[in-house]
Amino acid sequence: MTKCDKCPRSAIIYQRYSGMHLCREHFEEDVHRKIREALRKTRLFGSGARIAVGLDGGRKSATLAFVIKNLFARRRDIHLLAVIIDEGKKPSPTADQARDVAERLEIPYIVKSLPPLPAQSQIHDPSYRLNSARRMKLLFCAAQENDAGILATGEDLDDEALEIFISYLRGDADAIMSEGIPAGPAVPGNKEHKISWIKPLQRIPEKEVRLYAIGHDLGFADAGEEPDADSLRGQAKKLLFGFDCRHPGTNYSLLRGLEKRRAQERGQQGQSL
Repeated sequence: MTKCDKCPRSAIIYQRYSGMHLCREHFEEDVHRKIREALRKTRLFGSGARIAVGLDGGRKSATLAFVIKNLFARRRDIHLLAVIIDEGKKPSPTADQARDVAERLEIPYIVKSLPPLPAQSQIHDPSYRLNSARRMKLLFCAAQENDAGILATGEDLDDEALEIFISYLRGDADAIMSEGIPAGPAVPGNKEHKISWIKPLQRIPEKEVRLYAIGHDLGFADAGEEPDADSLRGQAKKLLFGFDCRHPGTNYSLLRGLEKRRAQERGQQGQSL
């Protein structure tokens, strides 16, 4: 049995990108550290916040809700609200699973129904992209309606790297530059109500999120629409997965590259002011 590189206990995972074997305790410590760093970088939690958490019942969003609740358990000025999207399918297993997760974690929740999709809309956009955009729009609307200044969703490192990779393939790198999306009408004072969109799991590989979730019996096999294997997204996912397996750290490099671009853009905007 392989030993943990930080203690005498048995390892449960080998991180190829870091070269570390970790036991359960040190693995979870590593997960928590990455999430805390991601939250700290946002600089959004210094004086209280109301956070809307997108919850679909899958392991990613369940892990996100579980960790955020525990991290802020002693903060009376931090309030959580789970937002569940009911896509109108009968029965709706994802909505039911999300309710189960929210109730188990004792997080208040609301359910929003996704409006029917006009048939002609599917002609111009692949269903995966279109449905994803519609879900995100509804999450932002729900966050605004409930006075949440922050929307947290469960995208992991693999998700983020794939979005970055696809944006480059499409020649649309600017599409991923935004770090927050304005939502709704202007608020008093002629200032736009901007909801900050955060992704606390974005530095954690998918298999590590899955391992953490299984260890805590969180969520279900990730529901959600999988891209068609023959689509650009499906092919890009397969290609990027193979490349990251052969060259560990590829996904981290894509994310770091995006973060550098965003930092440069913020610096340029500051100089122009």
